[in-house]
Amino acid sequence: MFNRKHFLMDSIDGGDGSSGGGGSGGDSNADTSVATNSDTIVRNASPTETSVAEWHGLTEPDDLAYVANKGWQSAQDMYKSYRGVEKLIGRNPDTLIEMPRADDPEGFRSVMSKLGLPADAKDYKFDKPEDLPVDESYMDWARGEFHKIGLTGKQVEDLTKGHNEYLRNAMQMNKQDYENGVAADEQSLKREWGAGYDRMVNTSKNAASSLGFSEQMIDAIEMQIGYGATMKFFAGLGQKMAEDGFVSGDGGSRSFGGNSTPAEAKAQWDQLKLDESFVKALHDSSHPGHAAAKDKQTKLFNLMYPDG
Repeated sequence: MFNRKHFLMDSIDGGDGSSGGGGSGGDSNADTSVATNSDTIVRNASPTETSVAEWHGLTEPDDLAYVANKGWQSAQDMYKSYRGVEKLIGRNPDTLIEMPRADDPEGFRSVMSKLGLPADAKDYKFDKPEDLPVDESYMDWARGEFHKIGLTGKQVEDLTKGHNEYLRNAMQMNKQDYENGVAADEQSLKREWGAGYDRMVNTSKNAASSLGFSEQMIDAIEMQIGYGATMKFFAGLGQKMAEDGFVSGDGGSRSFGGNSTPAEAKAQWDQLKLDESFVKALHDSSHPGHAAAKDKQTKLFNLMYPDG
């Protein structure tokens, strides 16, 4: 049979069975040399493997390579590394959410679901303001859009609250703007209609009522042309309907009198200037009708020029 010991001796001694000394002495030295070399191999490999396994217990090659690459020599090294990472990111890594790619809508919705995106659009909750008109179809549309975009319940709650507040403020501003506009138009009409203001307002209202205009219809007209223009429009209709007369040349009056508007007073004055008898009486101090003509002229001028 194959002699293992003899084979080793031959390999070491160069094949002649000797090691530079005598027979049996050569065998003893060869055995010692082999043993010594074997022990050295074990001592060089074993301590590293044993020391690594002692503190982390890892056995997979990838794990061992990772630890070696990090340079960790102990659990304390690993702990310090972890603490450093935690300080760098500012929070516990266990609470982090992996950010999806921009082209990953499902990943985005998964993240938003964890943050509060409801499973169904109907699950969105927001208040219905009592002081604002509510459009149920609009609310249903909004819920669907919110869910399609991927908003959380809290985001929708805050968004609708802000939206309602904006509408509330806008309506208040529109109301204030309307009231300011009406006040300005009223002042303009008072200057234009002068002493006839109240009568013209009543004429306007009576005309609208007689012609069957509802409040909604009047509001629609006012929305387009404004309060002042609406009042003048219906006042003009009322005047045509009533066919009011003018002050006659003989001093009589059929309707206008002291509550005529400046425009009406001017129209009367223009008519009187064409009346020869009135003009003669006005300019002839000895004429029996002179005083009456002067009084009519004064009253009409006061109506025509209320601020003068």
